[in-house]
Amino acid sequence: MTLETQTIEFRNLGLLDWDAAAREQERIADARARGECPDTVLFVEHEPVYTCGLRFRPENFRLSYDPSQPTYCGIPVRRAYRGGELTYHGPGQLVVYPILRLPHGGQHLRRLIDFYQTLIIEVLGELGIAAFTCPDAIGVWTDRGKIASIGVGLRRGVTRNGFAINVATDPRAFEPILACGRSEPMANINDFHLEYGGLTPPCFRAEVGSGMLEVGKSKAVSSHRTPKNKAASSRRSPERISIDEVRALVEKHFIVLSRAWLPTREDASP
Repeated sequence: MTLETQTIEFRNLGLLDWDAAAREQERIADARARGECPDTVLFVEHEPVYTCGLRFRPENFRLSYDPSQPTYCGIPVRRAYRGGELTYHGPGQLVVYPILRLPHGGQHLRRLIDFYQTLIIEVLGELGIAAFTCPDAIGVWTDRGKIASIGVGLRRGVTRNGFAINVATDPRAFEPILACGRSEPMANINDFHLEYGGLTPPCFRAEVGSGMLEVGKSKAVSSHRTPKNKAASSRRSPERISIDEVRALVEKHFIVLSRAWLPTREDASP
């Protein structure tokens, strides 16, 4: 929601490498700080990349890591201007970069993070997936693991970065790292939906000792397990959920929820 005009622009960048998306994000953020464009939300699906936030620690890499090298396990490593530690972005993951001008800047950051968490839970709920937050961490979880990560940056009163939702991300890419500084399973939206058609993706494990990682070749296998997630059982579709479907839901809920969650010009009054 733009503070001056109450409008917001949504743009889909498609599949794009992290460096190109970062340049576009900075270009728009600079224009937003000058008042030359409205608040803008960028949607992107990245080529494989590991990004390090402001709280990154080298031990977040579980294997031997040489910071002088541009890659880790064959995947590029980049520094991101956001909170949080280390995470992975890649195909099958919807990354959302809201570029928003906030009154009083950092005073609204906690509310912004709560807004993102609420939005993600609403989107997942519409897909029949029960999700929740944790009191000691930022993000969104399901009973099968973490499904969305959040990391926000703020400069000149304008937000950068945002959140990522796992739709059909290869879980092996997370195995060589402590994502967001935690050792825990990662979940995908399609972990839930494939199961109800008699299919469920296997949980691939990287060979941590060898330092090898192969991304993007997961296949579905037969499974007849009874789902634990009662909310998910209400939607028994064998069809995969696409990135575009999730993007449309994020846009819809962003518009609706922003009216209540994002600060208005009146909130900027001293």
